[in-house]
Amino acid sequence: MFDQDIAPHVIEFGPGDADLAVVCNMHGDEPTGARAIHRILEPSPEFERAVKFIVANPPASISNHRSLDVDMNRVFPGDPEADERERRLAAQLVTETANCDTVSFHTTHSTNEPVAFVSEGDPRALEIVSQLPITYVVNEASVVDGSFCSTGQVVSIEAGKVQQPNATAKAEMLIRAFLDNEGAVSEEPPMHAPVTNYFELYDKVDKPSGDESYELLARNFERVEEGEAYAKSKKGFLLADEPFVPILMSQSGYGEIFGYRGQKVGESVEDAKEAWLDEEK
Repeated sequence: MFDQDIAPHVIEFGPGDADLAVVCNMHGDEPTGARAIHRILEPSPEFERAVKFIVANPPASISNHRSLDVDMNRVFPGDPEADERERRLAAQLVTETANCDTVSFHTTHSTNEPVAFVSEGDPRALEIVSQLPITYVVNEASVVDGSFCSTGQVVSIEAGKVQQPNATAKAEMLIRAFLDNEGAVSEEPPMHAPVTNYFELYDKVDKPSGDESYELLARNFERVEEGEAYAKSKKGFLLADEPFVPILMSQSGYGEIFGYRGQKVGESVEDAKEAWLDEEK
């Protein structure tokens, strides 16, 4: 039976009404964001602007399970009357972060390097991510349904690989950069990646049905050419029928897919805006 009292756990620091938010633990088995937030808050920094820090899925976090009923990052905007806990929590999180510039932290099985995801429909999310020290930014809107990014000015970040200590350090660095860029905490000059590359998803990459012997050959964000093998198994090689850029591809991260096919749209926020905001799609 659904516990009527569960809700995202929210703590707030700084003067005024919060219009910034940092979200963690949407998936209960991904504690990296919470650990990074703890590192930032432990010395009791002085906030110059109000910020909400939010544990999105407390019951799954306590259980150390990815989810209890459904994947929370596939059911936004949620439903406050739903039977599934994550659907209710999603609806509450949308309300809690309404009108907030928001960064949300996850971890992945696919890459050590942080990857940011945005929805093409929100120009503010693009502005937020363009100021962060992150090399890869991906528009997921055309392939991924029901993600937190689809709800507004939200940037979702895969900080690194699951349970890797360096992922916590990278999440901490990115949160500090966000807080500094938005004038919430002044500690040091904003950090920037040498080059930010912008991509968009356009398809999933299916795993071979009934074959568990596959080995992934492709490397994330390194272009696979037409006819090139991107995976192999005892039954042979899987060859690309067209060029694509592998994104979040791994052997074990997903059940029925390796990950996603993408394409590069540019190396500046202006390139991304031209591709995602200035065209009728």
